[in-house]
Amino acid sequence: MFVVAPAASADALTHVDPTEGTSPLDLVTVRFEQGTSTDLVLAMRTKRPWQPSDVNPLDGNQMCVWLRRNGEAAPRGRICAITDPSSRSDISLRYTTLNQAGYRTGIRPIRTTVRRDDPTMIYARFSPDVLKLDSDLYHWYARTLHGVEDRVPNSGEFSLRLAPARAPATRRRCFGAPSQDTFRRCDNPRLKRALTPDPDDAVLSPNSPCIPLPVDGVLRPCDFGVAAPASRETVALVGDSHAAHWRSALEVVAAQRRWHGVSLTLSGCPLSLATPILDPPSRLAKCERFNEQVPQWLARHPEVRTVFVSGHTGRVRARDGLSRLQTQVNGYADAFLALPKTVTSIVVIRDTPLMGFGVLDCVRRARAARRELRRACTKRRSGVLRRDPAVIAARRLQSDRVRVVDLSRFLCDSRRCFAVVGGALVYKDGQHLTEVFSSTLGPYLLRELRRGT
Repeated sequence: MFVVAPAASADALTHVDPTEGTSPLDLVTVRFEQGTSTDLVLAMRTKRPWQPSDVNPLDGNQMCVWLRRNGEAAPRGRICAITDPSSRSDISLRYTTLNQAGYRTGIRPIRTTVRRDDPTMIYARFSPDVLKLDSDLYHWYARTLHGVEDRVPNSGEFSLRLAPARAPATRRRCFGAPSQDTFRRCDNPRLKRALTPDPDDAVLSPNSPCIPLPVDGVLRPCDFGVAAPASRETVALVGDSHAAHWRSALEVVAAQRRWHGVSLTLSGCPLSLATPILDPPSRLAKCERFNEQVPQWLARHPEVRTVFVSGHTGRVRARDGLSRLQTQVNGYADAFLALPKTVTSIVVIRDTPLMGFGVLDCVRRARAARRELRRACTKRRSGVLRRDPAVIAARRLQSDRVRVVDLSRFLCDSRRCFAVVGGALVYKDGQHLTEVFSSTLGPYLLRELRRGT
C-alpha cells in the first residue's frame, strides 16, 4: 500500500528550480512508490541528458533515493544508480545499508532492469524484499550530486508506507484477465482462492504512475509510457476517473508500441458537452472549463493524433425534451466532433460494470470462508453493465475517425460480472478497476487495437 503525506502531492513531485541548471543531474521529477502489486517503482528525470559515466557514488557523483524509517533520526539506506556496462541501459541499481551514525554497513545489487527510454531518465520496478526492511512508515528524498547538489524535495521528505511483498500470484500462469480469454483458454486451479491486491490495500491504491506536467488552466496533465524524445507517437487519455483507471492497461500498450502518453482526466467529468449534475456549483464550473480546454490543449499539441476516451455513465441535465440517455449520447458526440482535426483517431473504451460499494466487503467474507473467489460476489450482468452513451455516440457517428473497444468479456460472462478474475481483485471500490487487474487487460487492449489497423 502506498500512502503519501499531504505535503507529497502530485505537484510536490514536480521539481522546478530556475536557479539551477549547471549540472546534467539537476532533477525535474522523482517518483518512488509501491503499487498494489507491492513492487516498488522508481522513476527519476533530469532537466538535461546525462551519460551513465556521470553517476558513480564512489566518485561522489550521486543519483540516489535515501530512505529513513519513521521515528529514526538517520536514513536506513540509499538506493543509487551506478554505471554498469553489463546492463542494457549501462545503468543498474544497488542498495547501500547505513547505521545510525551514517556509516556504510553493506552493499547489495537490486536485480532488475533499469530502463532509459531517453537520456534524461531512469525507470525501474523491483520487489521490496531486496531492501529487507520491515513493514512500516518510511520517509524518503532524492539527491543528486555532479558538481552541484540537487534534492527533491528541497527540504523535508515524502512518505511511503512499505508493505511486504505478497505471494507471487501476479506471476502465476493465467493470473487476471488471461483466465477470461475466450480465444485461448487458460485455467490455473492454484488461483481459485488467490487474491491480489488485498481489499484493504485496494481501497487506498492509486492508479498507474503518471508524472505531472505543468498545469494548464484547469487541466493537470501528466505523462506515462515511453518518454517523448524516444517515442514513436504521442497519445492522450481523456475523461473522468473511469478513464484514469485504464491507464494501467494503456501503459502496457505504450511499452509495446513505444508510445508517449498524456493523461488529461478530472474526477466526475467525462469528455462530454452534456451538463453533468455535480455539487457544489464550483465543481460543475470546473468540469465545464475542463471540456472547453481539452480541445484547445489538443490543438496546441498536434503531435497527439490518437485520443482514448472512457467515462462514467453519470447523471446529466436533460435538454430540449430529450431523455437522459439521448442527452448523454449527444453530449459525447458533440465533444468528439469538437476535437481538433489533428486528432485523427478517437478510441472509445466501453465503461466497466458498476458493482456497488458492498463488493469489497463481500470479497472479504468470501476469502475468510475459504470460498472459490471467482464464483463469489458476482452480480447479474444486466443489472451492473449499463448502456454506455459514449459507445452509442461513437457508433452513431459512423466515422472512420471513431472506434469502440469493448473488453467486457474479461469482466463478465454472458450472465454474471465478477469481483475476482484469475486471482486478481477487479475493483478497488464499487466501480473503479485496480491497477493490478487493469494492467492484465493491457495485452487484450493491444490486441483489439491491432485488429483495427
